[in-house]
Amino acid sequence: MNTPCTKLHLFVDGELSATEADAFRQHLTRCEECEVGLRDLLQLELLASRALAGTGAEQAGSGKVTPLRPWLHRAYRAAVPVALAAGLAAVGVYQMQAEPRMPSEVFLASADTRTLAARLSHPNADHFRRFEPMRGTSTSSEALPLRPLAELEERQDFRGIAAAYGLRGDWQQAEAFLARAPESADKDNDRAVVALSRQRYEGKDKDDRAAVVLSRRRYEEALEFLNSALRQEPKHPQALWNRGLALQGRGLSKQAEESFREAAAVPGQDAGWVEEALTRANELKTLRETEDARWRKEVKESWQQLAAGTADVKQLAQKQPAAARAALYESVRTATTPDQVAALRPLAVELDGVGGGAVLQDYVRDMMARDFSARAPLAREYAKLVSEGQPPPGMLEALRRSKEWDLYFGALVYTGEAQKDAEALEALQRFARDSRDPWLSLVVERELARSEGLTGRKVAAEQQLLATLRSCEAYERLNLFHCAEIN
Repeated sequence: MNTPCTKLHLFVDGELSATEADAFRQHLTRCEECEVGLRDLLQLELLASRALAGTGAEQAGSGKVTPLRPWLHRAYRAAVPVALAAGLAAVGVYQMQAEPRMPSEVFLASADTRTLAARLSHPNADHFRRFEPMRGTSTSSEALPLRPLAELEERQDFRGIAAAYGLRGDWQQAEAFLARAPESADKDNDRAVVALSRQRYEGKDKDDRAAVVLSRRRYEEALEFLNSALRQEPKHPQALWNRGLALQGRGLSKQAEESFREAAAVPGQDAGWVEEALTRANELKTLRETEDARWRKEVKESWQQLAAGTADVKQLAQKQPAAARAALYESVRTATTPDQVAALRPLAVELDGVGGGAVLQDYVRDMMARDFSARAPLAREYAKLVSEGQPPPGMLEALRRSKEWDLYFGALVYTGEAQKDAEALEALQRFARDSRDPWLSLVVERELARSEGLTGRKVAAEQQLLATLRSCEAYERLNLFHCAEIN
């Protein structure tokens, strides 16, 4: 009778077609008889190999045991991960006196390139190869040899098994085996790699918004694991590298650059890892500087149009609301007469119409009522700060005493003084709270994060920046704020 069980030897011999082999793999996970048969065949090969090794029957000059039969030599290569449903323990019957050398195909050592951007902690899975991004979400077609996996499990090297599956893109199996590994910095690093890798495909069936939210969540999950790893081993090269990837994915490019540079500085690594880490860091720096220059140019052009009276405020508010908002604040701060401030009211109306509320109209109205005999000289000093980048001597103290809080706010942000002075930071917080403008509150939160960073509290700074980003991203559909400015 032609039942699936009669095909066991054909499967082990590698004589089934690809379709038939796939069908038999599915059958094997549900058939106890075939599972036992497969185990017996693998045991037979092991016993025969040991017997031949004991009699000295070796290939001349090769140092390798002669296979009992060609199909036995192919058995564990053809079996792939078919026994996973029953557990690798079912075939983990090997008791070696010495730890065997893993075949290179277990960790794809013969590959010329790698498709995984992240770094796994297992030594056999962390050999440097040039990175070539994976196209689509397909996994490696190279099958996992079953016998070495059983040997890895016998030694309880669950990270090794997880790494083998991870290199082939099977993150579900990788995560399952990692759960069995003892707690360590290496385990936390590899759990972060699982999170980083799963974010690539988990959102593929969701709408764009849901996919973005899920991706961000995975990056933050990875950061939690990586921060745990680095608390245990501050110079963990793989964790520093992967932290760079997670921070980059989350939009914190400056922190990502720093993490890649830290990874490159860890001694004892392959020169390829060092070179790629520095390349990634330099690319992040260039991209950040390019984006910063683009943003500043956009704000400056909007500001100049407002100053010249040539701005189409309706179009500006609809197409570039974030830049228009920044330009509005700078225009008010540098205005030297009430009429110049009043001329900005139409833009405030348009921007409030986009975002809702009336915070900008209230700001313009309040500034029109200021005493410009005192404010105008300070506004000119502020304009000089913006154009030259350096505050005139005594400017910050003069602004603090003047009670022109919006000018003081702008000057503290430009100079970065609030990051170093707790009293100045409190002044920022007070003005933002009184203004009721969420953008000013986000700027204050960013300055608070930078203050944490200056005092060496890197993780606290990172958490503050992430919280600020989440707040900013809540407005991103309206394009009200330029969230890259948070970084």
